[in-house]
Formats: sequence, structure tokens, C-alpha cells
Amino acid sequence: MFSEYLFRKVDNSPLVIFRIIFGLLIVAECWGAIFTGWVQTNFVEPHITFSFIGFEWTNVFLGQNMIYLYVLMGILGWFIVFGFAYRFSIIVFSILWSLTYFMQKTSYNNHYYLFMLVSWMMTIIPAHHFFSIDSLIFPKIKRLTMRNWVPTLFIIQLLIVYVFAAFAKIYPDWFNGVFLQMKFHEYGDLLTTKYNLIGLGKVVSSLEFAQVFAWGGFFFDLLIIPAMLMNRTRGIAFKCAVAFHIFNSAVFGIGIFPFFALAMLIFFYDPVKIQEVVFPKKSFMMDRSDDDNLLTTRRVMFSYLMFFYVIWQIYLPVRHYFIPGNVFWTEEGHRMAWRMMLRNKAGEVVVYVSKPDPQKKGKFLKREKVDLTKYLTFKQMSKMAVSPDMMWQFARYVKYDYAKNGVKDVKVFVDAKVSVNGSDYYQFTNPNYNLAYTTWSYFGHQKWIQPTPKELNLSYFE
Repeated sequence: MFSEYLFRKVDNSPLVIFRIIFGLLIVAECWGAIFTGWVQTNFVEPHITFSFIGFEWTNVFLGQNMIYLYVLMGILGWFIVFGFAYRFSIIVFSILWSLTYFMQKTSYNNHYYLFMLVSWMMTIIPAHHFFSIDSLIFPKIKRLTMRNWVPTLFIIQLLIVYVFAAFAKIYPDWFNGVFLQMKFHEYGDLLTTKYNLIGLGKVVSSLEFAQVFAWGGFFFDLLIIPAMLMNRTRGIAFKCAVAFHIFNSAVFGIGIFPFFALAMLIFFYDPVKIQEVVFPKKSFMMDRSDDDNLLTTRRVMFSYLMFFYVIWQIYLPVRHYFIPGNVFWTEEGHRMAWRMMLRNKAGEVVVYVSKPDPQKKGKFLKREKVDLTKYLTFKQMSKMAVSPDMMWQFARYVKYDYAKNGVKDVKVFVDAKVSVNGSDYYQFTNPNYNLAYTTWSYFGHQKWIQPTPKELNLSYFE
């Protein structure tokens, strides 16, 4: 029975090692964000942030205090490493990290989302029961084992990440190499101009080179988890994973995600063998209490909760199929769907305001262009130019800003044109649609987004 499988006891050495690595990655991510200026750019300098819709209240945290918040999260990371006040530390970190995640979309990254999910998973996982300060202070909590649902949950989560990342790649511009060639071209130019490696530069810039990596990336995402699950292929699969993630880290600059993903692979290995290598003095004694195999109500309920969590994680990457339009164009259903490094989008956006005519009731004055630099950083403008939810949020912000300055009931229009994977620019929004009083459809299509241009090569199924 599945519940019996989930609650079987196994050695907890992989969990302990992962806790240590996870804590170190927290420190690297949080303190690195300070030293690289990422926090300054995304939370201190902007006047506003593009939070997730419904989290606009998080704007009150903007400013210099965000640096101190990231310092605090780094300290909590060290607490997690050493297993000190673990439960308190991981819960507080999860809350704070979730707050920073929902605060901004300008620098959205999938690994921030995965970090949040794993953080909340770790709040219910007993990762401090061995090789921790907590287990020294409170010997009664010391355990040599964990329940099998712990590694199972990590494996399922990784399976969802990789499989849906593979499915997202099934579109023409991925397999024909157009997108990746755009990414590799700059490296080819660098090899040619800076290092005078003309031949190598031509190879790296070629379409054939991009196609090899496009197909390789697809099959890696699709097969890595099944390969890690089989003893015969686990060794070569892990080596491929190391090569793949190191390459991605070097080429795409995606922070700690490659190392985070590699760390989670520890749950695919035999816990006893890991214990023998890492904790050779640890005596593996299975504590077989009388109720070990009893399917208590609590355990059955937990099994169902785990099942519903998995279903929700499956729904999020496929929800765009229930929304009209192509997700590559509309962006509806893009986030939290493991759609990683798939396309290159550029946009041109102009925002107009039409004020009520004070002389004629019900009439409006001629549209005037909004100075975006007054409100947004360059990075925010670039991101907003291709993101409909950010356009809608900005239109609402402009309306409130004008009202605050005594001009109420203005109309706000967004005229945006978008290019996908180096294509021509096509009209993205209806420029005559007043977004100031338009509601956001959380689970549906925004009517003011123009249909996907037929000229774009974004789907095999249209």
C-alpha cells in the first residue's frame, strides 16, 4: 500500500546533508544578492514594485530595510546549516523568502519559486534530528531515520520540474535552434573578437550548434529523473546532470539553481551507502516501535495532503492549456510552470492618459503620453513591455497617482508591440482599451491582448 511505503523508515543521512547544503545555498543566495547589488536594484532603487497581483501591500517594505531583511535571511541560513533552532529558523525564513518572492516580478526566476516550495517542505521535515545543535541540546529528538515520504516528496518535486520543463520545449523555435542561437551568438562574437578564435566562434554561433543543444536539453529534462531512479544508469545520469547544470550556470547565469538542483539528487542514492561514506561512525539502528506500520488516521490524511499537493503542482504547468491564446505570446500561465529559458521577448510600450474635460461633463481631453522614467527603472520598463499583468498593474498605479494629485477618473491606455525570438514587432495590446477600470481575470484570458500573430512559429498544434 502507498501509505505503508511512505511511512517506512530509512536512514536520514541524505536529509542531513541536504539540510547543510540548503542552508549554505540560502546564505549564498541572500548575501550574494546584497553584494552583487541585486537587492539594491530590485527593492531599494524602484519607487514601486510589480508584485504578484493581490500582494500590492508588500510595497510598504520597499527601501533600505530590504538589505537588512536579506542579511537576516542569510543568518537564518547559517542556523539551518548547523541545525540550531531549526524549526523556528526554517519557518521564519520561509515566510520572509515567500514575502520577497511575491514582492516583485521584474527579476522573476524559477529557482526563486522552487526555493520557496522546498523551504515550506523543509518546515515539516525533521531535518534537525541528527548532526545538529538542536539534537545536542535536546537529545530526545535525536533520530537516525526518517520516513520514506521525505525523499519521495523531493523526487516527485524534481520529476515535475524536469518533465514539465521538457514539455514546455516542444515548440518549433526550440527544436529548430532559433532561440538558442540567439543566446549562443554573443558568445561566438566574444570568441571571435576578444580571443581571435574565429573558427570556434563560427561553430558556437551556428544554427547547427544551437540545434544540438536544443535537442540535448530536451532529452536531458525528459530522461534525467527516470535515469536517476535506475541503478544501472544513475552514475552516468549524475555525471550528465553535473555537466548540464555547470554549462547552464556558465552560459545563462542563473545563480544557484544548478547547484540547488544537483543537491536534491542526493535523495536518489541509497541512504545506507551515503551514511557509510559521510557518517561512518553512525550506527544505523532501525527503531521498530509497535506502531511503525499502523495506518493511523493522521498518516492517511498526510498521504492525501501529499497527493493533493502533487496534483496542484501538476495543474499549474498545464493551466495555460485552459486559457485561450498561446502562452508564448500572452504570458498567461507562464509563471510557476517551469517554463525556463524558452524564448526571447522584446517589447516597445507607450502608456497614454486621457483626463476628464473640466468644461464638458462625460468628455475626455486628448491623450497625453506618460513619462515612464518618472515611475520605473529601465529594467522594469523592459519587463513591463512584454508582461500583460505588469501593464495592467502599471495602468492602475497611474490612475491612483493621478487621483492622488487631484485628477480623478482618468483613462489609461497601453500601446505595446512585442517581438518573439527575434521576429518582427507585432501589436500586443488593444491601444484603445481603457485598463484603468479593467478587472484582472486570474484564471482566464485578458480580452485586451491581441491574438497571436499567425506569422510567429510558436506551436506545432495551431
